Amino acid sequence: MPDVFAQAEELVRTRIPGTRKGSDEPAYKHSLRVADTLKSHGYPDEVVLAGILHDIVEDGATSFDELLRLGFSERTVGLVRLCTHDDMIEGGDARWIKMMAGLVDARDPQAWAIKAADLNDNLKSSHTMPPDRARFMREAKGPFFLRLSFNEIGSEPVWKELKSTVVSLQK
Repeated sequence: MPDVFAQAEELVRTRIPGTRKGSDEPAYKHSLRVADTLKSHGYPDEVVLAGILHDIVEDGATSFDELLRLGFSERTVGLVRLCTHDDMIEGGDARWIKMMAGLVDARDPQAWAIKAADLNDNLKSSHTMPPDRARFMREAKGPFFLRLSFNEIGSEPVWKELKSTVVSLQK
């Protein structure tokens, strides 16, 4: 599957523009770190691919149908779909809450793992965000996510890693 990984990396590198939330780091690097976290915890290739692609629909002007046409599996695209905000909903926090509700309904531990890796990386870079946004991430989003995902992945190393980050940022 190395060709698919190279294709996914090229897709995020060329389609996710700009820099990362208040830093000068290219935005696409976040997607690669999410995938690296999933890989380091032993998740299967389709999950790691979804980790690379988790922001491509929201931030990279790419549709789910296009991902399928490009040859990504139904499973990978399904995971990306579960981890993608609905742009029809106004307000970022409302979109995130709706996505969380979808994860609760889906009961898919691998999708929860992708979002745990995603949130963990976002929290680690929250110091570059405006102070009120960073505080919301640390004090609300992180603990809320941990509580919602506990029954699905609370024993998984990726969840425990996120919990450690949340606890360290609340000190």
